[in-house]
Amino acid sequence: MDLTEKVFQASDVRQLVEQLSDILQKGVIVENRDFELIAYSSPNEFSFDPVQQKTILSKRCPLFIIERLKKEGIIDRLKWEERPLRLPAIEDIGFYQRIVISLKYHNIIRGYLWIYEADDSIDEEILNFITKVAPYLGKLLFEEQQTIENDLPTVIWKLLNGEFLNDAEIHRAAGITSYQVPKQFTIIIVSIQDPEFLSLLNTIKGIFVKEKIAYYLGKGTEIVGIVDGSNEISSKQKTDQLKGQLLDMFSEAERKAVFIGSGNEYQKISQIRQSYLEALEVIETLVFLNLDQVACSFDELGMYRYIKYMYKKNVSENYRNEKIVKVMKKDAENNSELLKTLWYFIKNNCRVGKTAEMLFIHPNTLNYRVKQIVELTNIDFDNIHERAELYSQLIALNHIPDYYEFYQKQFY
Repeated sequence: MDLTEKVFQASDVRQLVEQLSDILQKGVIVENRDFELIAYSSPNEFSFDPVQQKTILSKRCPLFIIERLKKEGIIDRLKWEERPLRLPAIEDIGFYQRIVISLKYHNIIRGYLWIYEADDSIDEEILNFITKVAPYLGKLLFEEQQTIENDLPTVIWKLLNGEFLNDAEIHRAAGITSYQVPKQFTIIIVSIQDPEFLSLLNTIKGIFVKEKIAYYLGKGTEIVGIVDGSNEISSKQKTDQLKGQLLDMFSEAERKAVFIGSGNEYQKISQIRQSYLEALEVIETLVFLNLDQVACSFDELGMYRYIKYMYKKNVSENYRNEKIVKVMKKDAENNSELLKTLWYFIKNNCRVGKTAEMLFIHPNTLNYRVKQIVELTNIDFDNIHERAELYSQLIALNHIPDYYEFYQKQFY
């Protein structure tokens, strides 16, 4: 019996996944077409990367990871590609190299098969084997799936993913579920970062139900709400109030485990995906920079939106701001706090009183430190372009440990 015949003996998805993992000696995950976890198996505890570990814990791939794969064109490729795709690592989101193939039945995608490669690449013979197994796995998924196509969560998921062809189709699907399409709306996402606090999702769902907010809560770590506005209160105002209500409800420990992001306000239901993507970008930015700020709207992100791209560009081009390098080197030699002083000074728009207060030092001490920095670097604090460059670099240095180490390599 060859490998293909062996797995064809499996009577369900979980049994087949276990056999695949045993044959390949690799971590294997199967998700349905909505990226919800169906089954997984591994030969050891080191067989999954951080993203897969989170998928297993939360029973769903994080939403911002799904959108990143869409942005990279991977999801579109899986619609027509019949053979497995080898995906390179996307390091900034903890996504390591892996193999993926769509699982189709009757030429419709029923799910996805993910195989973590790690350092041991899968050869052509095994890729051919996976190609043969995928249609059978798609058939098993089809037989097991009992998706209700016209319930409200499914309609909302399709709305968020832009799966309706036009407004007429949206209104028809909404009518079937008795959902009144809002004339004005804002998307809000609450993302649980620590699996120990996943029970919060049910509490948040209760608030959404009480406030009559339509929501999507599948398997996973996020709940997505469609906050509608009225003549009395805009959806943005209502969203801000909702954020405050949620934050007041959370304990200090819960606040550290939660991020809340919201998109812009829109009037056309066809723009719902745009607000959703904006809310997701807020969550992704908060996660990437590990900010202390729990709740944020898209229009409040400001320069934070671009820090990831600056970080990737500078590291790939081996670029460092030489004035910051000089300050860091001086700190390393003298055990001083000039870099911290520079960060707070620029962050506070070069206001002496506010900066001194936040650093718990006398204004004269601050002025002396600033004078040292200027003598060392010739920074022109009146030059808005130089201040913007320094500000963006210092955001990354203060929130991305890898970037700080990247800078340190310049003088160590």
